[in-house]
Amino acid sequence: MDVRALGSGGLVSSVIGLGTKALTGAYGPVSRREADRTIRYALDMGITMFDTADFYSGGETERLLGEALSGRRDAALVATCGGLRFNTAGKPVAVDGDPAYLARACDASLRRLRTDYIDLFYLARTDPQIPVQDSVGKLAELVAAGKIRYLGLCDITADQLRRAQEIHPISVLAVEYSLLQRSAEAGPLALASELGMGVVACSPLCRGLLTGGGSFVASPRQQRALRVIEAEAAELDVGIERLALAWLLAWRDDIVPVPSTRNPAHIEMSVSAPCIRLSFDTRARLAALFPTDGDYEPAGP
Repeated sequence: MDVRALGSGGLVSSVIGLGTKALTGAYGPVSRREADRTIRYALDMGITMFDTADFYSGGETERLLGEALSGRRDAALVATCGGLRFNTAGKPVAVDGDPAYLARACDASLRRLRTDYIDLFYLARTDPQIPVQDSVGKLAELVAAGKIRYLGLCDITADQLRRAQEIHPISVLAVEYSLLQRSAEAGPLALASELGMGVVACSPLCRGLLTGGGSFVASPRQQRALRVIEAEAAELDVGIERLALAWLLAWRDDIVPVPSTRNPAHIEMSVSAPCIRLSFDTRARLAALFPTDGDYEPAGP
């Protein structure tokens, strides 16, 4: 699989990564054996980026990832995050950007992941009680100590992004970003490019909407857009999932989507998406469906 530079600091990833939320059971039951097989299969298919979070399943997903990467750690780029306190079920209960807490969170992730270093560590969210400079300052110390190689940020304003960058180079901005959810383009994404940061696109299939399923109900506007996308996909003889990923990769050259799945067939679909070449007209037609303000509505209970 082709690779891409994420930011200007030397971080390199496979063009497509693997998100691990599906391994928590969020999209349906998954066994430990199935999770292990999924991670190993992704590696075999050329995926190097594995995107997880310390609060997924109360830390259990990091443990699964660490076990699955045993003996192949050097072939993987492990990305995780800290800065959210969570209960044993993995439900975040509070934002905590306190430097001491971030240091403990990093050490805990290292133990669960069975590794001496984390390739990419995100500050999960900025703490309104703690200046972002203080949080990033502690993470910079962990970089200097060799526990973290590169830093990333999530859910951050443009002003906070600039202040963080003044303390230590930020390699990656992680945002929810897909063909149907492009609101980030109006804010931090433009600044990320200006500052030389790469982008990790979380939920690049809009939490399943671009697969024909998912946990969200399509709004009327999205339903109309999905019909157009399906028509474009049929014209190109590809599935809408592959088309959606190909559009992201063609729209920006500094982006790595991290779709989450527990299904090897979906991994095969994802890794084939970079082979699709979209014309300028096709990219523009798809972009016009949701210029920058994608919307979705949560499914009912």
